[in-house]
Amino acid sequence: MTMEDKIRILRERMESQPPIEGEEGFATSDETIIRYLKSRDWNLAEAEKTLLGTLEYRRKVRPREIDCKYCHDRHGYHSMRQVGFDESKRPVIYANFAQASIHRNTVEDSVTHVTYLFENAKFTMAPGVTTWVIVIDCTGINLPSCNPKLGYEVTQVMANHYPERLGMVICLNHNPMFQAVWNAVKVFLHKNTVAKMKLVRTKTKYIPLFQKYFPDELTDWLIEEIKRNKQTPLPASQCAFWEKPEIESDHDPRGCPSYVKNFVETYARSDSKNVHKPHPNIINALKGSIKTNTHVSEVIHKESKSHVKEVGGANGAENSDHSEEEPEIDSSDSVEIGKEYQIPTDAKRISAAS
Repeated sequence: MTMEDKIRILRERMESQPPIEGEEGFATSDETIIRYLKSRDWNLAEAEKTLLGTLEYRRKVRPREIDCKYCHDRHGYHSMRQVGFDESKRPVIYANFAQASIHRNTVEDSVTHVTYLFENAKFTMAPGVTTWVIVIDCTGINLPSCNPKLGYEVTQVMANHYPERLGMVICLNHNPMFQAVWNAVKVFLHKNTVAKMKLVRTKTKYIPLFQKYFPDELTDWLIEEIKRNKQTPLPASQCAFWEKPEIESDHDPRGCPSYVKNFVETYARSDSKNVHKPHPNIINALKGSIKTNTHVSEVIHKESKSHVKEVGGANGAENSDHSEEEPEIDSSDSVEIGKEYQIPTDAKRISAAS
């Protein structure tokens, strides 16, 4: 059976399914059909099973309507946010552990936030763009916020309902702890998902990668953002990354200039539901429903930093600008991962590609 036959058959089978309100063409579009077949290595039966599961998920959960209550309840609960686009017009999402005001995450809060991000990233995707890029800055990382069990369970949800959406992950400033987490998780992942991960710990490695894939404005923004997020204590402006800078010409932690202009400032003037929403706290700030000042920011992050120390946090080369070449991390043998953070012994391999 050819690929064209499989695409045709799966589409015909999906045409018999009740459409999802507001997403009537989702199940039968070429983009959806091909993504689900590709994620299952063109196994028609497996692709159909996965897609039917997603249709049920989207009817029941209604992910397009999800908001991150965790960020609304505690400002900066998650720092992960869209900040721009790569040269191929793919949305670029940036995360930094040091900026988050909480350093102990669960599957529920993590899935809620990434679902919010992914659903809103789709509103910024030009025709023909089907994937996104994630940049993970490991400065401030600790096991309660990034561990094998959490990584496995979140990736499983994402692979099932957002297959072949991940274009690339750039992970930088990582340390032996992250390496141990990655080594534990990657054996459960589809080979195509593993191939999308780029570990580039040092500045001399990640800047050329940025320059290869990102436009100059996003490259410059990321370099400055990463540099500022290594400072200890973290500057108040970086703690409150949802706030517009007081000086217009200063670095804007909300995102690169074109993203802020086209998707942050325009949101403030929009009354449509079918529009991209930036990070929940950016929206709060635009609406004036969040009042941040230097004292509040410092208190929030003083509490979170204290918690990191209590649970044995580790920073990815914090306070270092990596101006000189450093060896990449090859081994994580010395890192112990407690049982509560380990992947369950009965866990199965994630057969779909993210």
